[in-house]
Amino acid sequence: MLVKTIQRYIFFCLAALGGTILPAAAADSYAVALSRAERANLEQSVCGSQFGVAAAEITAYALLPHAEVANFADVSCRPHTQWQGQPLYWVAQCGRDQGRWSCAPPELEMQLHSSTGLLRVRPGTLTPSRAAQAISRLSSYGYFEGKSISAALESTCNMGMGKTADLIEISCRHWAIHISYWCPQSSRTNACPRIIYMEKLQ
Repeated sequence: MLVKTIQRYIFFCLAALGGTILPAAAADSYAVALSRAERANLEQSVCGSQFGVAAAEITAYALLPHAEVANFADVSCRPHTQWQGQPLYWVAQCGRDQGRWSCAPPELEMQLHSSTGLLRVRPGTLTPSRAAQAISRLSSYGYFEGKSISAALESTCNMGMGKTADLIEISCRHWAIHISYWCPQSSRTNACPRIIYMEKLQ
């Protein structure tokens, strides 16, 4: 148990420093209350100093049960604008190392309508409109090789361009999906963009 906890702590620290946003309620993590000073510090670091907005929510977690000190925190800023009636806001994950907090670069987050309701999406290198188009088309497909698209589209989904201009990579809570806008046989029976890869994450 101790070895596993240490491994997860190292993983979370590296993810925060490297800019990888992890699920808010990751496995083997436990909610911890932050002091007023810590909350103010994280709010200013992520939201105030960079975007001039307050934090909408700050949730802190520890890697050990009954811990009094948090190891990492998810920070969501208040919306700074809207896109087609839905809020756009910044989020970041922060980690504590030797009593000091450091935060990954903030990422834009939006909420999009999918076949299962509102889906939290981080468009990454995509524009909000491009991300929305991809999610809209994807959520209408139903199944890919017997795997449910609706079940795979679970908040939060990270998106980004692939190795070529036609590829978009989508990583949701438990699934990775790659779609391509290169559709040489596009027709009513061959949807475009087309799914070229879909696997459940370990």
